[in-house]
Amino acid sequence: MSTIPTIRAAWMRGGTSKCWVFEREALSVPGYTVDDALLRLFGSPDPRQVDGVGGATSTTSKAVIVSPSRRPGIDVDYTFAQIGIDDGTVDWGSNCGNCSAVVAPYALDAGWVTPTGDETLVRIHNTNSDQVIVERLATPNGRWEAAEDTMIPGVPFPGTAVGLGFVNPAGRSTGALFPTGRTTDLLAVNGEVVTATLIDAGAPLVVITSDAARLGEVGFADWPVEALPELERLEGIRRSAAVAMGLASTTSKAARAIPKLAIVSPMPASDAADLNVMMLSMGRPHPALAITGSIGLTLAAANAGTVVADALVTPIDSGVRFNTPAGVIETWRRPLDGDDVVGATRTTRLLATAELPLPPLSGTVAAPFDSREGTMPSDSPIQPQNGNPREDALAPLDELAEPPQHSRRTVLTAVGLFAVLGLGTSVAGGSLLNPPATTEDGDFAGESLKVVIPLAEGGGTDTWARFIGTELVRFVPGVPGFAPTNESGGEGITGSNHFKSSAEKDGTELLVSTATTVVPWVLGREAVRYSFESLTPILVNGTGGVIYARKSAGVNSLKDLIGRKKPLVFGGITATGLDLTTLVAFDLLEAETSATFGFEGRGPVNLALQRGEVDIDYTTTSAYASAVEGIAEEGKAVVLMSFGQLDTSGKVVRDPNFPDVPTVAEAYEELHGKAPEGPKFEAYKTLLGLTYTYQKGLWAPADAPEKAVELLRSSAHRLAGDEAFNKKADKILGGYPITADASIGERVAKAYTVTEATKAYVLDLLKNTYGIEVH
Repeated sequence: MSTIPTIRAAWMRGGTSKCWVFEREALSVPGYTVDDALLRLFGSPDPRQVDGVGGATSTTSKAVIVSPSRRPGIDVDYTFAQIGIDDGTVDWGSNCGNCSAVVAPYALDAGWVTPTGDETLVRIHNTNSDQVIVERLATPNGRWEAAEDTMIPGVPFPGTAVGLGFVNPAGRSTGALFPTGRTTDLLAVNGEVVTATLIDAGAPLVVITSDAARLGEVGFADWPVEALPELERLEGIRRSAAVAMGLASTTSKAARAIPKLAIVSPMPASDAADLNVMMLSMGRPHPALAITGSIGLTLAAANAGTVVADALVTPIDSGVRFNTPAGVIETWRRPLDGDDVVGATRTTRLLATAELPLPPLSGTVAAPFDSREGTMPSDSPIQPQNGNPREDALAPLDELAEPPQHSRRTVLTAVGLFAVLGLGTSVAGGSLLNPPATTEDGDFAGESLKVVIPLAEGGGTDTWARFIGTELVRFVPGVPGFAPTNESGGEGITGSNHFKSSAEKDGTELLVSTATTVVPWVLGREAVRYSFESLTPILVNGTGGVIYARKSAGVNSLKDLIGRKKPLVFGGITATGLDLTTLVAFDLLEAETSATFGFEGRGPVNLALQRGEVDIDYTTTSAYASAVEGIAEEGKAVVLMSFGQLDTSGKVVRDPNFPDVPTVAEAYEELHGKAPEGPKFEAYKTLLGLTYTYQKGLWAPADAPEKAVELLRSSAHRLAGDEAFNKKADKILGGYPITADASIGERVAKAYTVTEATKAYVLDLLKNTYGIEVH
């Protein structure tokens, strides 16, 4: 009978991150590489990390690996690991300043460091960056005891203060504080020139002004939201900086994590801070400030001619008070034993200690342990870009042979196992291990099908995408892995924009569409950078719905929609989302309605209707039984019409789920004695197709290989015809079929063609009827 090994660990908050702390020797487990052990402990790959200790966000999926140091003058060796959530990787390429704050307290608790006097200085070597960090803690009367009495921005509760300093941080990644030799550089990005400071301290960093970020006219409090439409452009600036700094040979090869990008603007001298700053981390606005990034900003402030120094009202050569989205974060700079030390105060708190069971990797005997890969970054000499070892690097400290700095290992788990694990499963495939051409030879073996879901987890679109993806890969030759990835933000715009700019072009990466992302494109919103006219459909799937009204509002039939003394009040979420199709239907029918928007969902609207606060509403097919059917049977509500469906010829026909309910087109004919026609009806049919008949879909980049597209479409077509699949799909798809036949390209292209007349009509309706101007 085998025994599952257990690993001792401490769960600690460091700054604004949460980190699991492991002693180095505890992760040396026969049968597991270090990567294997960490991924299994954290529950990766899985976007929820439901079967592990990970917190399902980048700030809560971190590991700190420590050991007493044998280096002269160093107390603790520390390695940081960023555990991938749904991509099955462990990233050893950088340090986390926030997590660094837990190292000294852990070492004192473990007895590795003896307190000295009222303050104790702990010297730490970070192996990821070859950076020495000093941490100062209060030890009154030579005794160590955590005192949770200090607050920092971004954390709602106090913790133990840790003075965190980076010793001689300049040039740790590139060999120079200013890698190009200049305090400012001109970056050419998509035909424009952007002035930036490129600096390497703490972590490589590119700094631009708020004007360069197109935020100059925006209040600082609104930067995180107003930056969303600019993320694609800002990512282009960051990638161009990576090339200029020598961190990548081309923009397409730039790493996602480094360099970081910071946006700065001046503050009046009388304010409590010296500078406004918002940092982007992993392509998103950082909620506070990355501590490694604050080091570079502090040194930039002390060097005349940098973007940071030019933004200061009063010159500064020591610490800086940064006004961040979470509040003011202050850094300091001072000499220590002849060294230049730059740092900030963080707080830490012990959350728990644990014995973590380490299950088998796949329910079978794990592969033999190979210490040559999947282990922590080396303590051996760092190899800078010129290939020469650093003179101050030291030899390895123990018998563990470790890979070079910045190495990554992708865990390719047996896809046959993961294909049957359900909706929450994600598998990192072999796209990093196999050339893209494998998608063009009729076989996706060794690949992973990444599906980008531009909305948050748990909603209808997320459920749909995970179900479809899990089932689809079983029908694709080679049975690729399935990696659902949620990139929410900006009502689905952010993730869709990012897909457009950076999706893999080999057919292994697909985008999920839904009405939430289609309508902003139809309306031409400024934030939208994607276009469905330049994407290739793999499969589409529809839904349906009905419009119903409260009988006590005087509505018993269609004819009660017109000739009213008082308009019926429609309860809406937002006029620029799925509600738009209903608003166009009301206008087409000449129904006498008004609208109130701002409800958080259709459920609250339904309850408001039952309370008599609104009079008319709609529901999609999936919610009909729970929201409408009961009150209709009780005589409290009347179902007036269905939206209908578009047939293959573009005609509005009855919804198969509501065969006895007239469509909007039929309702018009009943009310006005003639068939609908003209611009309003054409606009209605366009929105019906986009938001109902072809509401959800999987899309490949326009330039994906034709053979890969054909393979995915044919696989989806086989899926659509599979009897076992359709039995499982009934509840999730609501009886609406998947379309992936030979005519999908032509049909979808026709449905997704939005004429200028339709767009102009819709914009005019929103402005003149509802007072909404679209930007």
